[in-house]
Amino acid sequence: MPKVNVNGVEINYIVEGSGDEVIFFVHGLGESHETWVEQIKFFSDHGYKVVAIDLRGHGESSIPKEKIKVEDFAKDVISVTEDLGIDKINYCGYSMGAVVLLETYKVKPDIFKSLILEAATPYYPPAQTDLLENMSMDEIAKQVSEFAVGPNAPKELRDDIYRIISKMDKEVYIETAEAVTSKVYTDVLSTINVPTLLIAGDLDFIAPPDVAENMKNSIKNAKLYVIKNVGHMPHREAPDEFNKIVKDFIDKIKG
Repeated sequence: MPKVNVNGVEINYIVEGSGDEVIFFVHGLGESHETWVEQIKFFSDHGYKVVAIDLRGHGESSIPKEKIKVEDFAKDVISVTEDLGIDKINYCGYSMGAVVLLETYKVKPDIFKSLILEAATPYYPPAQTDLLENMSMDEIAKQVSEFAVGPNAPKELRDDIYRIISKMDKEVYIETAEAVTSKVYTDVLSTINVPTLLIAGDLDFIAPPDVAENMKNSIKNAKLYVIKNVGHMPHREAPDEFNKIVKDFIDKIKG
């Protein structure tokens, strides 16, 4: 897997497929590129070049010495983009990854061909640091594997969510949660001037559909799709529907 050095931090990313159209996936809190397994296979099989990053402190990227900031996550995305040598890309961010892409757009809008925001909100309530400090990473991962998906999610999916998140360093997880929940991106929405797609799960209580509707109304010509019977992880709970929505959106831009 290729890596890029961002001010002393090794950032891991994967590239699959060889098409001219590029889609770049950014994962959520505590995750890695592994969350996008169904998207990586689907889009690379359908003629896309697929990129998926491990943000600093996540997956196979290194843990920075300095405290994590959302601005540094954006630098990770920009640095991988520059390493790829591609001018404009379709970016897709899930949950925290959507926040990272809003920060990235704020500082480097010219690299965006389009923007896809899944299970997104422009701000989160404060991190429950005291609660998290008193939990093990195993307990945190088990909790996330339950509340992040809808009630109909299969055990195999919950187990895989647990597997990915349980590998995270607990202090980095808490530090990241604090960084993300300290930011507000409401003002960025009205500045977005590229084709934008929002995807929400109708059972998502973390970033519910009404939040996505408000975001759509703030972004010029944005599209919104609400996937039924899924929670906070549409790309994992309903991958076939999610992939079709995203592909149709990008195909219309290409056309």
